[in-house]
Amino acid sequence: MGALTPSAQALDLQLAQLGQEFICATPLPDSRVQLRFLGPFQGQTVVWDMQLRTLADCRQSAGENSSIPCPFIEIAAGAQGMHPITVALDLPSIDEPVIRKTIIMVRNYKLLKIGRIEFCPSVAAG
Repeated sequence: MGALTPSAQALDLQLAQLGQEFICATPLPDSRVQLRFLGPFQGQTVVWDMQLRTLADCRQSAGENSSIPCPFIEIAAGAQGMHPITVALDLPSIDEPVIRKTIIMVRNYKLLKIGRIEFCPSVAAG
């Protein structure tokens, strides 16, 4: 990972003291989980302030007239090395193994950028 921003340094110290890889503010399992962890973004190590959600939770929150067809990652512009990120997955609930796999996915995804990336299945030409 790249250079640590000041907010990343603070979280790194907190994680080391707790012996944890992430800090989760939500009892598990749930359909919407709030957590923080460290990861690379644009050449720096940043704090990811993640809301991890099931697609069902997203659809319920969006209301009847909205369509959320597929899993996505959405990154908002951050400040001082902290970036809000929402990840929606087509799963029945969010638990610790899902959190760990999602953290790995975010850390390893090389094309992360501000905005929304959708992972819709491709439709084969017929």
